[in-house]
Amino acid sequence: MEKSEYDLIIIGGGAAGQMAAISAKRKNPNLNVAILDRTFALGRKILVCGAGRCNITNINLDKSIDDHYYSSNPTFPKQILSQFGYKNIVSFFEDLGIELYVERKTNIGKLFPVTDSAKTVTVLLEDELERLGIEVFLNTEVTKIISNQSSDHEQTKFIVRTKSLNEQKVSENSELKTENLIISAGGKTYPALGSNGSGYTLIESFGHKIIAPVPSALPLVSKNPLSQELQGVKMEIEVTSIIEGKEIKTRTDDVMFTQYGFSGPAILNISREISIHINRENKRNVEIKLNFFPGKSTSEVHQLLISRWQRRPGQTLEKSLFGIFPNKVPASLLKVLGFDKDKNVENLTETEKSILADKLTSFTVTVDSTRGWNEAEFTAGGIDTTEINPETLESKKVPGLYFCGEILDVDGDVGGFNLSWAWASGYVAGQLS
Repeated sequence: MEKSEYDLIIIGGGAAGQMAAISAKRKNPNLNVAILDRTFALGRKILVCGAGRCNITNINLDKSIDDHYYSSNPTFPKQILSQFGYKNIVSFFEDLGIELYVERKTNIGKLFPVTDSAKTVTVLLEDELERLGIEVFLNTEVTKIISNQSSDHEQTKFIVRTKSLNEQKVSENSELKTENLIISAGGKTYPALGSNGSGYTLIESFGHKIIAPVPSALPLVSKNPLSQELQGVKMEIEVTSIIEGKEIKTRTDDVMFTQYGFSGPAILNISREISIHINRENKRNVEIKLNFFPGKSTSEVHQLLISRWQRRPGQTLEKSLFGIFPNKVPASLLKVLGFDKDKNVENLTETEKSILADKLTSFTVTVDSTRGWNEAEFTAGGIDTTEINPETLESKKVPGLYFCGEILDVDGDVGGFNLSWAWASGYVAGQLS
């Protein structure tokens, strides 16, 4: 490392950390700023965001912040996002030279680069870091942080001890000093990409409370015959989470039937509360309800099916569902629901018609567990935000210490909301206000 004293050191070079560095340097070009990252490249999780396309933000970000973000301190996300919202994010990336477009096929407001490549984002972020003269140290792990703010003879507030993870320099150790410190070390998702939860240990040394992190936006494990029969099938379904007998959240999107249970965007979007219940609170009694006719009630589906059956009374039950579902779905679906696929619809009893409509709109299965950190998109939990200044992201316990990104107890829905949090919190922390 070329020098050992800085005005600002940022631990973690993900989306939030890079934004924090750019924000700080743009506000005060004279600051000496450095980013320390334990992996071999910055922004590795950005590269997997949006299936490699990078879902930068969402057009609905400013309209419904309270509906899309979660924290044990519910007002906290809005106080940050109100300072750097949708227009600011779009303007920032357009200034870097990244043109954006709204994805229309899902109609939920996702914004992507026109290149459909996350590499566009990482390359131009790194280019901006270089242009601003921000130093970047890769393969550098922080082993300890010491605050000497009470010492009269030291101007710097923090001493950051590091070790090199470079195979050529595994024994190299350095001690850096800085007046300001931003910790953006991420949560625990995708540990292979660098977020291994080590940041929590550093933070606890300052006396900050950590709300137990659990994986969020992840697939669910459910040993049920429907998943076995429809393994590999993807369908748009309305899904509702049910915890301790109470309906919690409903989302409509694609559901993927897997060998272990369920995946897909709809499942990921209802998984947060389930994961907290199972993984943090160590409780069970969790179900999900599937409505194969999104937005329709049981009575509406009953009438829809009767109308179809009246037009083709000699049709088999299986073929009567062709045109509604992919052709390979009805046989498996009817088998699991307990119906004879070869039965003519004109021979169905009124009771059978009612039961089928009911099951197709409220098929309930038990959730046994969730998948793990390697398959989770986000972390629920982190630094207790009641201990953080909601205007600046500065620690209320340690002046000069700031936090941003996933390491805080804030997470959002799938669809660009979590990256939006990274950009917004990184910007606010970097202002060093």
